[in-house]
Amino acid sequence: MRARWPAHPWRGLLSAAAALALALPAVAAQPWRQQLVAGATPERPVPVLRREAQSAAQSESHGESHGEAQPRVVVIVGSGCAGMGPMANDYFRGLERAQVWVLHKPHTRPWVRRDAGDCDAGFVREDRHSRWQADALHALAALRSAEPERPTWLVGISEGADLLPALGRALGASLQGLVLLSASGLDPADTVRLQAQRLGRSDVWDAIRQAAQSGRPDTDVEQGRSLGHWRDLLAWRLFDDLTREAWTVWHWWGDADALIPAEAQARFVREATGRALRLCTQRWPGADHGLHSAATGALQPVLWQRLLANTGSPGCPAP
Repeated sequence: MRARWPAHPWRGLLSAAAALALALPAVAAQPWRQQLVAGATPERPVPVLRREAQSAAQSESHGESHGEAQPRVVVIVGSGCAGMGPMANDYFRGLERAQVWVLHKPHTRPWVRRDAGDCDAGFVREDRHSRWQADALHALAALRSAEPERPTWLVGISEGADLLPALGRALGASLQGLVLLSASGLDPADTVRLQAQRLGRSDVWDAIRQAAQSGRPDTDVEQGRSLGHWRDLLAWRLFDDLTREAWTVWHWWGDADALIPAEAQARFVREATGRALRLCTQRWPGADHGLHSAATGALQPVLWQRLLANTGSPGCPAP
């Protein structure tokens, strides 16, 4: 019998979906709306959750200051097919004065939370980095074409961070910075390898690489992902793309993350130091993959507060 890793531990699931496990009302006073936006091909539209920025009077009830610009925050979700809709109010609390677009992979239903093993065959077949990046770029261009430009932050949750350099280049002068949440910033194959070593399952990673190098078709499934997915992941180069340009990169991670090894996070900081980017790294003791810790609770509100306060500022946020 072939060895199998438990619950896809090599990359993140939708980061906070498992970590927060929120049960929110599905109907009342919902500020989020969903739209399907054209992807790279007609059969792969991108589901987007969006919430408009509140006025200063509205956001006063949230205790926010009114001196910051109202930015746009574009969020690229992590791996898996779980939607962020049921948890969006809590996850993005504190970000009411920004316009928020949450891009989900094709074949995802944003209002349905599903375990990684429950993704349908269409999702598994299409889930690969090259297609997702092409779809996200088309969707972002379509969304921007219908809206005035705003200062824009790009947020990548776990695997979603793998797309940030390409999307950042597409934004050009509108880009404020890239935000990596529970993502190492290394090439994804390096992160997977380090996770396999931590789990004592380097043999499984070796088997995945051997299958990817075989003549089997892309549609074959190995460890819950298509071989097309693994082939893209093995060829994907993230580290150089993140570090060769002079943009601001916020790197937030918890040292109790069960899905991304602390060794990978520390290696990124070590190797990125001195490169062209402006690196703003924040390690959170005791925080898990969803950036939640027993001591401090969810850390996302802290992030959003600092993000709003630093819109228009080139520096790193104050600790």
